[in-house]
Amino acid sequence: MLIYNDSSRLAEQLQAFAQGQSNGSTSVQTDPLKVQKLEPGIKALESFGKRAYSAEMESQRTILKDLLDAAQGFVNCNSSPYAEECDNAISMTVDRLRSVYTQWKPVLSHSALLQSIGSLLSSVIAKMMTDVEDLSDIGDEESKKLRSYCDRISTIHDIFSHEPVEGEESRDMTGVYCPNWFKFQYLAEIMESSLADIKYLWTEGELSLEFDVEEVTDLILALFLDNDHRRRAIAEIRRSGR
Repeated sequence: MLIYNDSSRLAEQLQAFAQGQSNGSTSVQTDPLKVQKLEPGIKALESFGKRAYSAEMESQRTILKDLLDAAQGFVNCNSSPYAEECDNAISMTVDRLRSVYTQWKPVLSHSALLQSIGSLLSSVIAKMMTDVEDLSDIGDEESKKLRSYCDRISTIHDIFSHEPVEGEESRDMTGVYCPNWFKFQYLAEIMESSLADIKYLWTEGELSLEFDVEEVTDLILALFLDNDHRRRAIAEIRRSGR
């Protein structure tokens, strides 16, 4: 990130210098041909900085994925020794995100910092949602544990809290920087909701804006026993989702 920051800053300064030379706004004039030769160098600097940024982001995504992989898909997350592995995986993932935020805070602009951490958080959330949705059977205790894991990941939202101006309330900007944030919040809610609650969220709430029919029905199949109530709920959701 230091490479990215320095390259971007230097490119901006060179661009400003070249612009000043072209419009004559600087006190020291340089040969126009030499100024023109700056353009390829400026573009090369910008490209170099972007590559450094992309490489660092990919590296951090790999680390976060490896940390979550230790949870082994959250199978048997309420049974020892798997529960301990899941607990550690979630704790280390949250700690890693906060550590990266602390490291990058003095380097990146506030906007770039939030965009970067938001992108990493989005990757973490995407993997966790995929792992949970792949579970074919989620018991009551497992669903509570999964909800607690979602809540622990969600504590990272304080990074995105907008500092209130006098007379205003604090605003949570997590959804702005993390595209799948609201879907993740709904997943957490589904983990401890009744069938009636899920149907209500689908038909009257905004669950259908974040999940498709198959995603919701698969979660219902994993969370609830096969009976008439489950079959009717799934049928109703399928009808309303057409």
